[in-house]
Amino acid sequence: MNQRPAIDSRPFEARRLGQLWRYLRPVLPRFLVGAVFLVATNLLALRIPRAIGAAIEHLRAAGDPAAIDVALVEGFALTIALLAVSSAVARILSRILIFNAARIIEYKLRADLFEHLTRMDTAWFQRTSTGDLVSRITNDVTYVRLLYGFGVLHMVNTLVACVLVIGLMFDVNPGLALLALIPYPLMLVVTRLFTRAIYTRTQTAQDALGQLSARAQENLAGMAVVKAFGAEDRESARFRAVSDLYLDRNMALARVRGALNPIMGSIAGVGTLVVLGYGGLQVIEGDLTLGALVEFSNYIVILAFPTLAMGWVLAMWQRGIAAFDRLREILDASPSLADPHPEDALALEGPLGDIALHNVSLTYDDGTRALAGLDLTIKAGSKVAIVGRTGAGKSSLLSLLPRMRDPSEGHITVGGLPLDRLPLADLRRQIAIVPQDPFLFSMTVRENVLLGARSDSTLSLDDALRVACMSGDLDALPNGLDTLIGERGVTLSGGQKQRLTIARAVLTNPSLLILDDALASVDADTERKILEALAQVMTGRTTLMVTHRTNALALFDEVVVLDRGRIVQRGHHDALAAVDGLYRQLTLKQQEGA
Repeated sequence: MNQRPAIDSRPFEARRLGQLWRYLRPVLPRFLVGAVFLVATNLLALRIPRAIGAAIEHLRAAGDPAAIDVALVEGFALTIALLAVSSAVARILSRILIFNAARIIEYKLRADLFEHLTRMDTAWFQRTSTGDLVSRITNDVTYVRLLYGFGVLHMVNTLVACVLVIGLMFDVNPGLALLALIPYPLMLVVTRLFTRAIYTRTQTAQDALGQLSARAQENLAGMAVVKAFGAEDRESARFRAVSDLYLDRNMALARVRGALNPIMGSIAGVGTLVVLGYGGLQVIEGDLTLGALVEFSNYIVILAFPTLAMGWVLAMWQRGIAAFDRLREILDASPSLADPHPEDALALEGPLGDIALHNVSLTYDDGTRALAGLDLTIKAGSKVAIVGRTGAGKSSLLSLLPRMRDPSEGHITVGGLPLDRLPLADLRRQIAIVPQDPFLFSMTVRENVLLGARSDSTLSLDDALRVACMSGDLDALPNGLDTLIGERGVTLSGGQKQRLTIARAVLTNPSLLILDDALASVDADTERKILEALAQVMTGRTTLMVTHRTNALALFDEVVVLDRGRIVQRGHHDALAAVDGLYRQLTLKQQEGA
Protein backbone atom coordinates (compact mmCIF):
# COMPACT_ATOMS: atom_id res chain seq x y z
CA MET A 1 0.00 0.00 0.00
CA ASN A 2 1.00 3.59 -0.57
CA GLN A 3 1.47 4.50 3.09
CA ARG A 4 3.33 7.46 4.47
CA PRO A 5 6.84 6.37 5.45
CA ALA A 6 7.92 6.67 9.04
CA ILE A 7 9.82 9.86 9.77
CA ASP A 8 13.58 9.22 9.86
CA SER A 9 15.05 11.16 12.79
CA ARG A 10 18.68 10.32 12.02
CA PRO A 11 21.08 13.15 11.12
CA PHE A 12 21.29 14.17 7.48
CA GLU A 13 24.67 12.52 6.84
CA ALA A 14 23.56 9.28 8.51
CA ARG A 15 20.38 9.14 6.40
CA ARG A 16 22.41 9.74 3.26
CA LEU A 17 24.86 6.95 4.07
CA GLY A 18 21.97 4.65 4.90
CA GLN A 19 20.37 5.24 1.51
CA LEU A 20 23.67 4.86 -0.32
CA TRP A 21 24.22 1.58 1.51
CA ARG A 22 20.71 0.38 0.62
CA TYR A 23 21.60 0.47 -3.07
CA LEU A 24 25.11 -0.87 -2.56
CA ARG A 25 24.17 -3.89 -0.42
CA PRO A 26 22.50 -6.07 -3.13
CA VAL A 27 25.55 -5.83 -5.42
CA LEU A 28 28.19 -5.79 -2.68
CA PRO A 29 29.58 -9.24 -3.68
CA ARG A 30 30.38 -7.86 -7.14
CA PHE A 31 32.19 -4.89 -5.61
CA LEU A 32 34.14 -7.15 -3.23
CA VAL A 33 35.28 -9.52 -5.97
CA GLY A 34 36.14 -6.48 -8.10
CA ALA A 35 38.18 -5.11 -5.19
CA VAL A 36 40.05 -8.43 -4.98
CA PHE A 37 41.00 -8.10 -8.63
CA LEU A 38 42.06 -4.50 -7.97
CA VAL A 39 44.40 -5.73 -5.23
CA ALA A 40 45.73 -8.36 -7.63
CA THR A 41 46.22 -5.68 -10.29
CA ASN A 42 48.37 -3.60 -7.97
CA LEU A 43 50.33 -6.56 -6.57
CA LEU A 44 51.21 -7.72 -10.08
CA ALA A 45 51.99 -4.22 -11.33
CA LEU A 46 54.20 -3.46 -8.33
CA ARG A 47 56.40 -6.48 -8.98
CA ILE A 48 57.47 -4.94 -12.27
CA PRO A 49 59.69 -2.17 -10.77
CA ARG A 50 61.47 -4.78 -8.63
CA ALA A 51 62.13 -6.91 -11.71
CA ILE A 52 63.37 -3.85 -13.60
CA GLY A 53 65.63 -2.87 -10.69
CA ALA A 54 67.06 -6.39 -10.48
CA ALA A 55 67.71 -6.45 -14.23
CA ILE A 56 69.52 -3.09 -14.08
CA GLU A 57 71.64 -4.24 -11.16
CA HIS A 58 72.63 -7.38 -13.09
CA LEU A 59 73.56 -5.33 -16.17
CA ARG A 60 75.57 -2.86 -14.08
CA ALA A 61 77.33 -5.59 -12.11
CA ALA A 62 78.27 -7.46 -15.28
CA GLY A 63 80.31 -4.49 -16.51
CA ASP A 64 81.54 -6.27 -19.66
CA PRO A 65 78.76 -7.08 -22.15
CA ALA A 66 80.29 -10.51 -22.58
CA ALA A 67 79.62 -11.24 -18.91
CA ILE A 68 75.89 -10.53 -19.21
CA ASP A 69 73.73 -13.59 -18.60
CA VAL A 70 71.42 -13.35 -21.62
CA ALA A 71 69.13 -16.10 -20.33
CA LEU A 72 68.74 -14.25 -17.04
CA VAL A 73 67.94 -10.96 -18.82
CA GLU A 74 65.43 -12.75 -21.04
CA GLY A 75 63.89 -14.21 -17.90
CA PHE A 76 63.55 -10.72 -16.45
CA ALA A 77 61.94 -9.51 -19.71
CA LEU A 78 59.53 -12.46 -19.82
CA THR A 79 58.63 -11.91 -16.15
CA ILE A 80 57.94 -8.23 -16.75
CA ALA A 81 55.76 -9.07 -19.80
CA LEU A 82 53.79 -11.74 -17.91
CA LEU A 83 53.28 -9.41 -14.96
CA ALA A 84 52.06 -6.63 -17.28
CA VAL A 85 49.60 -8.95 -19.09
CA SER A 86 48.33 -10.48 -15.84
CA SER A 87 47.90 -7.03 -14.32
CA ALA A 88 45.94 -5.90 -17.40
CA VAL A 89 43.63 -8.94 -17.24
CA ALA A 90 43.00 -8.39 -13.53
CA ARG A 91 42.32 -4.69 -14.17
CA ILE A 92 39.80 -5.53 -16.91
CA LEU A 93 37.98 -8.01 -14.65
CA SER A 94 37.87 -5.50 -11.80
CA ARG A 95 36.35 -2.88 -14.07
CA ILE A 96 33.77 -5.27 -15.52
CA LEU A 97 32.60 -6.32 -12.05
CA ILE A 98 32.52 -2.84 -10.49
CA PHE A 99 31.14 -0.97 -13.50
CA ASN A 100 28.43 -3.59 -14.08
CA ALA A 101 27.46 -3.36 -10.41
CA ALA A 102 27.19 0.41 -10.78
CA ARG A 103 24.95 -0.07 -13.83
CA ILE A 104 22.68 -2.33 -11.78
CA ILE A 105 22.47 0.37 -9.10
CA GLU A 106 21.64 2.95 -11.79
CA TYR A 107 18.85 0.72 -13.10
CA LYS A 108 17.42 0.11 -9.63
CA LEU A 109 17.64 3.79 -8.63
CA ARG A 110 15.94 4.97 -11.81
CA ALA A 111 13.19 2.35 -11.41
CA ASP A 112 12.65 3.38 -7.77
CA LEU A 113 12.42 7.03 -8.77
CA PHE A 114 9.81 6.39 -11.41
CA GLU A 115 7.81 4.08 -9.15
CA HIS A 116 7.90 6.71 -6.41
CA LEU A 117 6.76 9.40 -8.86
CA THR A 118 3.72 7.28 -9.76
CA ARG A 119 2.68 7.38 -6.11
CA MET A 120 2.93 11.15 -5.75
CA ASP A 121 -0.29 13.15 -5.78
CA THR A 122 -1.47 15.62 -8.42
CA ALA A 123 -0.79 18.67 -6.26
CA TRP A 124 2.89 17.69 -5.94
CA PHE A 125 3.29 17.51 -9.72
CA GLN A 126 1.64 20.90 -10.08
CA ARG A 127 4.37 22.35 -7.85
CA THR A 128 7.21 20.54 -9.61
CA SER A 129 8.69 21.25 -13.02
CA THR A 130 8.54 18.34 -15.46
CA GLY A 131 11.81 19.39 -17.09
CA ASP A 132 13.58 19.42 -13.73
CA LEU A 133 12.25 15.92 -12.94
CA VAL A 134 13.48 14.66 -16.31
CA SER A 135 16.91 16.20 -15.63
CA ARG A 136 17.12 14.49 -12.25
CA ILE A 137 15.96 11.10 -13.42
CA THR A 138 18.47 11.12 -16.30
CA ASN A 139 21.53 13.29 -15.57
CA ASP A 140 21.61 13.03 -11.78
CA VAL A 141 21.18 9.25 -11.85
CA THR A 142 24.12 9.06 -14.26
CA TYR A 143 26.33 10.99 -11.83
CA VAL A 144 25.32 8.61 -9.04
CA ARG A 145 26.28 5.67 -11.24
CA LEU A 146 29.69 7.26 -11.83
CA LEU A 147 30.00 7.69 -8.06
CA TYR A 148 29.45 3.98 -7.49
CA GLY A 149 31.46 2.93 -10.56
CA PHE A 150 34.48 5.10 -11.28
CA GLY A 151 34.37 6.65 -7.83
CA VAL A 152 34.49 3.37 -5.90
CA LEU A 153 37.00 1.83 -8.30
CA HIS A 154 39.46 4.68 -8.04
CA MET A 155 39.01 5.10 -4.28
CA VAL A 156 39.77 1.42 -3.72
CA ASN A 157 42.59 1.50 -6.26
CA THR A 158 44.10 4.61 -4.66
CA LEU A 159 43.91 3.13 -1.17
CA VAL A 160 45.39 -0.22 -2.22
CA ALA A 161 48.10 1.35 -4.37
CA CYS A 162 49.13 3.82 -1.66
CA VAL A 163 49.36 1.14 1.04
CA LEU A 164 51.32 -1.30 -1.14
CA VAL A 165 53.57 1.30 -2.79
CA ILE A 166 54.42 3.05 0.45
CA GLY A 167 55.24 -0.31 2.04
CA LEU A 168 57.59 -1.17 -0.83
CA MET A 169 59.17 2.29 -0.70
CA PHE A 170 60.01 1.81 2.98
CA ASP A 171 61.34 -1.65 2.16
CA VAL A 172 63.76 -0.15 -0.37
CA ASN A 173 64.91 2.84 1.73
CA PRO A 174 62.99 4.07 4.80
CA GLY A 175 64.76 7.44 4.95
CA LEU A 176 64.12 8.25 1.32
CA ALA A 177 60.50 7.12 1.72
CA LEU A 178 59.93 9.51 4.62
CA LEU A 179 61.36 12.43 2.67
CA ALA A 180 59.30 11.56 -0.42
CA LEU A 181 56.06 11.47 1.62
CA ILE A 182 56.54 14.74 3.51
CA PRO A 183 54.47 16.81 1.00
CA TYR A 184 51.54 14.38 1.02
CA PRO A 185 49.82 15.53 4.26
CA LEU A 186 49.34 18.83 2.45
CA MET A 187 46.91 16.93 0.20
CA LEU A 188 44.55 16.46 3.14
CA VAL A 189 44.43 20.20 3.64
CA VAL A 190 43.81 20.82 -0.08
CA THR A 191 41.13 18.11 -0.15
CA ARG A 192 39.34 19.70 2.79
CA LEU A 193 39.39 23.12 1.15
CA PHE A 194 38.06 21.91 -2.19
CA THR A 195 35.43 19.41 -1.01
CA ARG A 196 32.74 21.88 0.04
CA ALA A 197 33.40 24.18 -2.91
CA ILE A 198 32.91 21.34 -5.41
CA TYR A 199 29.74 20.12 -3.67
CA THR A 200 28.01 23.52 -3.57
CA ARG A 201 29.02 24.41 -7.14
CA THR A 202 27.80 21.02 -8.37
CA GLN A 203 24.45 21.55 -6.65
CA THR A 204 23.96 24.96 -8.24
CA ALA A 205 25.08 23.67 -11.66
CA GLN A 206 22.60 20.79 -11.50
CA ASP A 207 19.83 23.14 -10.39
CA ALA A 208 20.60 25.32 -13.40
CA LEU A 209 20.47 22.24 -15.64
CA GLY A 210 17.04 21.47 -14.23
CA GLN A 211 15.88 25.00 -15.10
CA LEU A 212 17.35 24.62 -18.58
CA SER A 213 15.58 21.28 -19.10
CA ALA A 214 12.31 22.74 -17.83
CA ARG A 215 12.57 25.72 -20.19
CA ALA A 216 13.40 23.48 -23.16
CA GLN A 217 10.58 21.02 -22.38
CA GLU A 218 8.03 23.80 -21.95
CA ASN A 219 8.97 25.56 -25.19
CA LEU A 220 9.15 22.40 -27.27
CA ALA A 221 5.76 21.26 -25.99
CA GLY A 222 4.29 24.70 -26.71
CA MET A 223 6.13 25.46 -29.94
CA ALA A 224 2.85 25.85 -31.85
CA VAL A 225 1.78 28.58 -29.42
CA VAL A 226 5.18 30.28 -29.66
CA LYS A 227 4.91 30.41 -33.44
CA ALA A 228 1.27 31.47 -33.39
CA PHE A 229 2.12 34.55 -31.32
CA GLY A 230 5.39 35.27 -33.13
CA ALA A 231 7.27 34.91 -29.85
CA GLU A 232 10.30 33.05 -31.25
CA ASP A 233 12.79 35.84 -30.49
CA ARG A 234 11.47 36.41 -26.96
CA GLU A 235 11.50 32.71 -26.10
CA SER A 236 14.96 32.30 -27.62
CA ALA A 237 16.19 35.16 -25.43
CA ARG A 238 14.64 33.56 -22.32
CA PHE A 239 16.28 30.23 -23.22
CA ARG A 240 19.65 31.95 -23.74
CA ALA A 241 19.34 33.57 -20.31
CA VAL A 242 18.81 30.21 -18.62
CA SER A 243 21.56 28.69 -20.77
CA ASP A 244 23.94 31.49 -19.75
CA LEU A 245 23.16 30.78 -16.11
CA TYR A 246 23.96 27.10 -16.65
CA LEU A 247 27.21 28.04 -18.41
CA ASP A 248 28.26 30.44 -15.64
CA ARG A 249 27.63 27.90 -12.90
CA ASN A 250 29.45 25.15 -14.80
CA MET A 251 32.39 27.45 -15.42
CA ALA A 252 32.54 28.18 -11.69
CA LEU A 253 32.61 24.43 -11.07
CA ALA A 254 35.19 23.87 -13.81
CA ARG A 255 37.50 26.51 -12.30
CA VAL A 256 37.52 24.70 -8.96
CA ARG A 257 37.94 21.28 -10.52
CA GLY A 258 40.55 22.61 -12.94
CA ALA A 259 42.63 24.03 -10.08
CA LEU A 260 42.47 20.84 -8.02
CA ASN A 261 44.37 18.47 -10.32
CA PRO A 262 47.38 20.78 -10.93
CA ILE A 263 47.69 21.38 -7.19
CA MET A 264 47.60 17.64 -6.45
CA GLY A 265 50.06 17.02 -9.29
CA SER A 266 52.43 19.68 -7.97
CA ILE A 267 52.40 18.09 -4.54
CA ALA A 268 53.24 14.72 -6.12
CA GLY A 269 55.97 16.41 -8.17
CA VAL A 270 57.65 17.67 -5.00
CA GLY A 271 57.97 14.07 -3.84
CA THR A 272 59.55 13.10 -7.16
CA LEU A 273 62.01 16.02 -6.92
CA VAL A 274 63.05 14.90 -3.43
CA VAL A 275 63.67 11.35 -4.66
CA LEU A 276 65.78 12.46 -7.60
CA GLY A 277 67.80 14.95 -5.55
CA TYR A 278 68.38 13.08 -2.30
CA GLY A 279 68.36 9.63 -3.93
CA GLY A 280 70.89 10.72 -6.52
CA LEU A 281 73.25 11.92 -3.77
CA GLN A 282 72.93 8.58 -2.00
CA VAL A 283 73.82 6.72 -5.21
CA ILE A 284 76.87 8.97 -5.69
CA GLU A 285 77.94 8.36 -2.09
CA GLY A 286 77.39 4.62 -2.45
CA ASP A 287 74.62 4.45 0.16
CA LEU A 288 72.04 3.38 -2.46
CA THR A 289 72.41 1.22 -5.55
CA LEU A 290 71.35 2.49 -8.97
CA GLY A 291 68.90 -0.40 -9.32
CA ALA A 292 67.29 0.50 -5.99
CA LEU A 293 66.96 4.15 -7.08
CA VAL A 294 65.35 3.11 -10.38
CA GLU A 295 63.00 0.78 -8.49
CA PHE A 296 62.14 3.54 -6.00
CA SER A 297 61.60 6.03 -8.85
CA ASN A 298 59.18 3.62 -10.49
CA TYR A 299 57.24 3.40 -7.24
CA ILE A 300 57.01 7.19 -7.17
CA VAL A 301 55.71 7.14 -10.75
CA ILE A 302 53.13 4.49 -9.83
CA LEU A 303 52.10 6.51 -6.77
CA ALA A 304 51.71 9.64 -8.93
CA PHE A 305 48.63 8.35 -10.74
CA PRO A 306 46.58 7.58 -7.61
CA THR A 307 47.69 10.94 -6.27
CA LEU A 308 46.48 12.76 -9.36
CA ALA A 309 43.36 10.58 -9.43
CA MET A 310 42.49 11.72 -5.91
CA GLY A 311 41.53 15.12 -7.25
CA TRP A 312 39.43 13.60 -10.00
CA VAL A 313 37.81 11.11 -7.60
CA LEU A 314 37.12 13.89 -5.11
CA ALA A 315 35.34 15.94 -7.77
CA MET A 316 33.40 12.89 -8.95
CA TRP A 317 32.46 11.95 -5.38
CA GLN A 318 31.16 15.43 -4.60
CA ARG A 319 29.29 15.58 -7.90
CA GLY A 320 27.75 12.17 -7.24
CA ILE A 321 26.79 13.08 -3.68
CA ALA A 322 25.25 16.37 -4.83
CA ALA A 323 23.26 14.49 -7.49
CA PHE A 324 22.18 11.85 -4.95
CA ASP A 325 20.98 14.55 -2.57
CA ARG A 326 18.87 16.01 -5.39
CA LEU A 327 17.38 12.58 -6.02
CA ARG A 328 16.69 12.16 -2.32
CA GLU A 329 14.48 15.25 -2.47
CA ILE A 330 12.20 13.14 -4.69
CA LEU A 331 12.58 9.85 -2.81
CA ASP A 332 12.01 11.52 0.57
CA ALA A 333 8.92 13.38 -0.62
CA SER A 334 5.73 11.74 0.58
CA PRO A 335 2.32 12.16 -1.08
CA SER A 336 -0.17 14.25 0.83
CA LEU A 337 -2.78 11.69 -0.24
CA ALA A 338 -1.90 8.22 0.96
CA ASP A 339 -3.53 4.92 1.72
CA PRO A 340 -5.04 4.57 5.17
CA HIS A 341 -3.09 2.64 7.75
CA PRO A 342 -3.76 -1.11 7.36
CA GLU A 343 -5.53 -1.14 10.73
CA ASP A 344 -7.90 1.63 9.57
CA ALA A 345 -8.45 0.46 5.99
CA LEU A 346 -11.90 -0.76 4.96
CA ALA A 347 -12.52 -3.31 2.24
CA LEU A 348 -14.43 -2.08 -0.79
CA GLU A 349 -16.68 -4.90 -1.91
CA GLY A 350 -18.61 -4.64 -5.16
CA PRO A 351 -19.48 -1.47 -7.11
CA LEU A 352 -19.45 1.95 -5.50
CA GLY A 353 -22.61 2.83 -3.58
CA ASP A 354 -24.19 6.19 -2.91
CA ILE A 355 -21.72 9.08 -2.80
CA ALA A 356 -22.39 11.63 -0.06
CA LEU A 357 -20.57 14.91 0.64
CA HIS A 358 -21.05 16.18 4.17
CA ASN A 359 -20.31 19.90 4.66
CA VAL A 360 -17.33 19.61 2.30
CA SER A 361 -15.02 22.58 1.70
CA LEU A 362 -11.81 22.76 -0.32
CA THR A 363 -9.11 25.42 -0.02
CA TYR A 364 -5.98 25.31 -2.18
CA ASP A 365 -2.45 25.94 -0.93
CA ASP A 366 -2.52 29.52 -2.23
CA GLY A 367 -5.59 30.27 -0.10
CA THR A 368 -8.14 30.05 -2.92
CA ARG A 369 -11.42 28.64 -1.61
CA ALA A 370 -12.84 26.39 -4.35
CA LEU A 371 -15.70 24.72 -2.46
CA ALA A 372 -17.62 25.87 0.59
CA GLY A 373 -19.89 23.73 2.76
CA LEU A 374 -21.23 21.33 0.12
CA ASP A 375 -23.89 18.81 1.13
CA LEU A 376 -24.67 16.53 -1.78
CA THR A 377 -25.81 12.95 -2.27
CA ILE A 378 -25.36 11.17 -5.59
CA LYS A 379 -27.41 7.97 -5.78
CA ALA A 380 -25.67 4.88 -7.11
CA GLY A 381 -26.63 4.26 -10.73
CA SER A 382 -27.81 7.83 -11.34
CA LYS A 383 -26.71 10.26 -14.02
CA VAL A 384 -25.83 13.65 -12.56
CA ALA A 385 -24.62 16.76 -14.40
CA ILE A 386 -22.73 19.60 -12.71
CA VAL A 387 -22.88 23.02 -14.33
CA GLY A 388 -21.87 26.54 -13.45
CA ARG A 389 -19.81 29.50 -14.55
CA THR A 390 -16.06 29.21 -15.07
CA GLY A 391 -14.34 28.93 -11.69
CA ALA A 392 -17.48 27.76 -9.89
CA GLY A 393 -15.66 24.71 -8.45
CA LYS A 394 -16.92 21.98 -10.80
CA SER A 395 -13.57 20.30 -11.52
CA SER A 396 -12.53 20.78 -7.89
CA LEU A 397 -15.57 18.80 -6.81
CA LEU A 398 -14.78 15.97 -9.23
CA SER A 399 -11.16 15.77 -8.02
CA LEU A 400 -12.36 14.81 -4.53
CA LEU A 401 -14.12 11.61 -5.53
CA PRO A 402 -11.07 9.59 -6.74
CA ARG A 403 -9.07 11.32 -3.96
CA MET A 404 -6.87 13.37 -6.24
CA ARG A 405 -7.37 15.85 -3.39
CA ASP A 406 -8.86 15.60 0.07
CA PRO A 407 -11.40 18.08 1.48
CA SER A 408 -10.05 20.84 3.70
CA GLU A 409 -13.18 20.48 5.82
CA GLY A 410 -16.00 17.94 6.04
CA HIS A 411 -15.91 14.36 4.80
CA ILE A 412 -17.11 12.12 1.97
CA THR A 413 -18.66 8.66 2.19
CA VAL A 414 -19.15 6.02 -0.50
CA GLY A 415 -21.77 3.41 0.25
CA GLY A 416 -21.67 4.65 3.84
CA LEU A 417 -17.88 4.07 4.09
CA PRO A 418 -15.51 6.98 4.73
CA LEU A 419 -13.72 7.74 1.47
CA ASP A 420 -10.34 8.31 3.15
CA ARG A 421 -10.42 4.83 4.68
CA LEU A 422 -10.69 3.03 1.35
CA PRO A 423 -7.48 1.73 -0.29
CA LEU A 424 -6.62 4.04 -3.18
CA ALA A 425 -6.04 1.21 -5.66
CA ASP A 426 -9.42 -0.37 -4.87
CA LEU A 427 -11.21 2.98 -5.07
CA ARG A 428 -9.62 4.16 -8.31
CA ARG A 429 -10.13 0.77 -9.95
CA GLN A 430 -13.86 1.48 -9.74
CA ILE A 431 -13.59 4.97 -11.28
CA ALA A 432 -12.87 6.10 -14.84
CA ILE A 433 -12.08 9.77 -15.52
CA VAL A 434 -12.28 11.49 -18.88
CA PRO A 435 -10.49 14.84 -18.44
CA GLN A 436 -11.20 18.06 -20.28
CA ASP A 437 -7.67 18.04 -21.68
CA PRO A 438 -7.32 14.46 -23.05
CA PHE A 439 -3.91 12.83 -22.86
CA LEU A 440 -2.92 10.16 -25.37
CA PHE A 441 0.38 8.32 -25.53
CA SER A 442 2.61 8.06 -28.58
CA MET A 443 1.20 4.64 -29.42
CA THR A 444 -1.37 3.23 -31.81
CA VAL A 445 -5.09 3.96 -31.49
CA ARG A 446 -5.64 0.37 -30.36
CA GLU A 447 -2.99 0.54 -27.64
CA ASN A 448 -4.35 3.83 -26.31
CA VAL A 449 -7.93 2.58 -26.08
CA LEU A 450 -6.89 -0.74 -24.49
CA LEU A 451 -4.62 1.02 -21.96
CA GLY A 452 -6.90 0.42 -18.98
CA ALA A 453 -9.04 -2.42 -20.33
CA ARG A 454 -10.08 -5.00 -17.75
CA SER A 455 -10.74 -8.68 -18.32
CA ASP A 456 -14.17 -8.44 -16.65
CA SER A 457 -15.34 -5.62 -18.93
CA THR A 458 -18.75 -6.26 -20.51
CA LEU A 459 -17.75 -4.24 -23.58
CA SER A 460 -15.50 -5.14 -26.49
CA LEU A 461 -13.12 -2.76 -28.22
CA ASP A 462 -15.62 -2.27 -31.04
CA ASP A 463 -18.37 -1.53 -28.50
CA ALA A 464 -16.25 1.13 -26.79
CA LEU A 465 -15.44 2.81 -30.13
CA ARG A 466 -19.13 2.74 -31.08
CA VAL A 467 -20.12 4.38 -27.78
CA ALA A 468 -17.55 7.12 -28.40
CA CYS A 469 -18.74 7.58 -32.02
CA MET A 470 -15.23 6.81 -33.26
CA SER A 471 -16.00 3.90 -35.61
CA GLY A 472 -16.46 6.12 -38.65
CA ASP A 473 -13.28 8.15 -37.96
CA LEU A 474 -11.10 5.04 -38.09
CA ASP A 475 -11.69 4.68 -41.83
CA ALA A 476 -9.99 8.03 -42.40
CA LEU A 477 -6.84 6.99 -40.49
CA PRO A 478 -4.00 5.47 -42.58
CA ASN A 479 -3.87 2.19 -40.68
CA GLY A 480 -7.14 2.24 -38.79
CA LEU A 481 -6.76 1.00 -35.22
CA ASP A 482 -3.04 0.43 -35.80
CA THR A 483 -2.33 4.05 -36.74
CA LEU A 484 0.43 5.62 -34.65
CA ILE A 485 -1.08 8.85 -33.38
CA GLY A 486 2.11 10.66 -32.36
CA GLU A 487 3.07 12.41 -29.14
CA ARG A 488 -0.01 13.48 -27.15
CA GLY A 489 -2.17 12.41 -30.11
CA VAL A 490 -0.89 15.29 -32.22
CA THR A 491 -2.23 13.78 -35.48
CA LEU A 492 -5.83 13.75 -34.19
CA SER A 493 -8.36 16.55 -33.82
CA GLY A 494 -9.48 17.73 -30.39
CA GLY A 495 -12.82 15.96 -30.75
CA GLN A 496 -11.20 12.69 -31.83
CA LYS A 497 -8.87 12.78 -28.84
CA GLN A 498 -11.76 13.35 -26.45
CA ARG A 499 -13.77 10.52 -27.97
CA LEU A 500 -10.82 8.11 -27.78
CA THR A 501 -10.42 8.86 -24.08
CA ILE A 502 -14.15 8.13 -23.62
CA ALA A 503 -13.70 4.76 -25.34
CA ARG A 504 -10.69 4.09 -23.14
CA ALA A 505 -12.69 4.97 -20.02
CA VAL A 506 -15.71 2.73 -20.66
CA LEU A 507 -13.44 -0.27 -21.33
CA THR A 508 -12.26 -0.10 -17.71
CA ASN A 509 -15.72 -1.30 -16.65
CA PRO A 510 -16.16 1.50 -14.09
CA SER A 511 -18.91 1.74 -11.53
CA LEU A 512 -18.41 5.54 -11.59
CA LEU A 513 -17.70 7.38 -14.84
CA ILE A 514 -16.54 11.00 -14.48
CA LEU A 515 -16.68 13.26 -17.53
CA ASP A 516 -14.91 16.55 -16.82
CA ASP A 517 -16.16 18.72 -19.69
CA ALA A 518 -15.08 15.81 -21.87
CA LEU A 519 -17.39 16.65 -24.76
CA ALA A 520 -16.41 20.30 -25.20
CA SER A 521 -14.67 19.62 -28.53
CA VAL A 522 -17.51 17.68 -30.21
CA ASP A 523 -20.61 19.10 -31.86
CA ALA A 524 -24.00 19.04 -30.17
CA ASP A 525 -25.35 16.19 -32.29
CA THR A 526 -22.36 13.95 -31.56
CA GLU A 527 -22.56 14.89 -27.88
CA ARG A 528 -26.17 13.68 -27.71
CA LYS A 529 -25.34 10.42 -29.48
CA ILE A 530 -22.45 9.73 -27.09
CA LEU A 531 -24.57 10.51 -24.02
CA GLU A 532 -27.37 8.26 -25.25
CA ALA A 533 -24.89 5.42 -25.86
CA LEU A 534 -23.32 5.98 -22.46
CA ALA A 535 -26.75 5.83 -20.83
CA GLN A 536 -27.12 2.31 -22.20
CA VAL A 537 -23.70 0.93 -21.24
CA MET A 538 -23.72 2.67 -17.83
CA THR A 539 -27.11 1.28 -16.79
CA GLY A 540 -26.97 0.58 -13.06
CA ARG A 541 -23.74 2.56 -12.75
CA THR A 542 -23.10 6.16 -11.82
CA THR A 543 -22.26 8.83 -14.38
CA LEU A 544 -21.10 12.27 -13.27
CA MET A 545 -20.49 14.96 -15.89
CA VAL A 546 -19.25 18.53 -15.77
CA THR A 547 -20.29 20.61 -18.75
CA HIS A 548 -20.76 24.19 -19.89
CA ARG A 549 -23.46 23.16 -22.36
CA THR A 550 -27.05 22.50 -21.32
CA ASN A 551 -28.61 21.29 -24.57
CA ALA A 552 -28.33 17.54 -23.77
CA LEU A 553 -28.89 17.66 -20.01
CA ALA A 554 -32.50 16.46 -20.31
CA LEU A 555 -30.91 12.98 -20.51
CA PHE A 556 -29.65 13.30 -16.92
CA ASP A 557 -31.51 12.38 -13.76
CA GLU A 558 -30.36 15.51 -11.96
CA VAL A 559 -28.50 18.73 -12.60
CA VAL A 560 -26.46 20.38 -9.83
CA VAL A 561 -25.70 24.08 -10.32
CA LEU A 562 -22.58 25.48 -8.61
CA ASP A 563 -21.69 29.12 -8.10
CA ARG A 564 -18.59 30.28 -6.22
CA GLY A 565 -18.11 26.87 -4.67
CA ARG A 566 -21.68 26.49 -3.40
CA ILE A 567 -24.73 24.61 -4.64
CA VAL A 568 -27.30 27.21 -5.68
CA GLN A 569 -29.75 24.95 -7.56
CA ARG A 570 -30.43 21.29 -8.17
CA GLY A 571 -33.13 19.32 -9.93
CA HIS A 572 -34.11 18.00 -13.36
CA HIS A 573 -33.22 20.00 -16.46
CA ASP A 574 -36.84 20.82 -17.36
CA ALA A 575 -37.70 22.02 -13.85
CA LEU A 576 -34.58 24.19 -13.55
CA ALA A 577 -35.01 25.70 -17.01
CA ALA A 578 -38.59 26.71 -16.13
CA VAL A 579 -37.71 28.84 -13.09
CA ASP A 580 -35.69 32.02 -12.83
CA GLY A 581 -32.18 31.31 -11.63
CA LEU A 582 -28.58 30.77 -12.69
CA TYR A 583 -29.36 27.61 -14.66
CA ARG A 584 -31.96 29.38 -16.77
CA GLN A 585 -29.51 32.24 -17.36
CA LEU A 586 -26.88 29.79 -18.57
CA THR A 587 -29.41 28.04 -20.82
CA LEU A 588 -30.66 31.28 -22.39
CA LYS A 589 -27.11 32.57 -22.87
CA GLN A 590 -26.18 29.38 -24.66
CA GLN A 591 -29.24 29.57 -26.90
CA GLU A 592 -28.42 33.17 -27.80
CA GLY A 593 -24.89 32.19 -28.73
CA ALA A 594 -26.02 29.22 -30.84
